[in-house]
Amino acid sequence: MSTTTIKRPTGNATNAGRHRITVREADGRHGRFEILLPDGLTLPASRTPLLTAARYLLSEGVNPSAVIEMRHASRPDTVAAYGRVGALAKLDVREDQTSGPRFCKWRPPPQDRG
Repeated sequence: MSTTTIKRPTGNATNAGRHRITVREADGRHGRFEILLPDGLTLPASRTPLLTAARYLLSEGVNPSAVIEMRHASRPDTVAAYGRVGALAKLDVREDQTSGPRFCKWRPPPQDRG
C-alpha cells in the first residue's frame, strides 16, 4: 500500500482569510471615514479607508492574499467594496483639477528630518 501526500494550495482566499472593516463618516470631516476593525480598534479617519486598512493589516502581518471587505456602519449587511490586502495596500487615489479621481501607486509620506 502506498501513501500519497496531498499538497494544499497556498495564497488563496480560503487559506488566507477574510477581514471585514466597517467605516463611518468622521464627525465634521466630510469625505473622511473612521475605520473600525473587528477587534474594536479604530484607525484614524481617512479619505481612502479600504486602502488605509489594507496597509495597516499588511503591516500587522496579514497574508497579502487575504480578502478585505468594507461595509458602511449604516448598511452593515452590504459589502461596499472588497479586494486582496496586498493589491489594495499598493494603491492610492489621486485627483486634480483637470481629471477626476484615479488609482495610482501608493507612496509613503516623507519622514520628518528634524
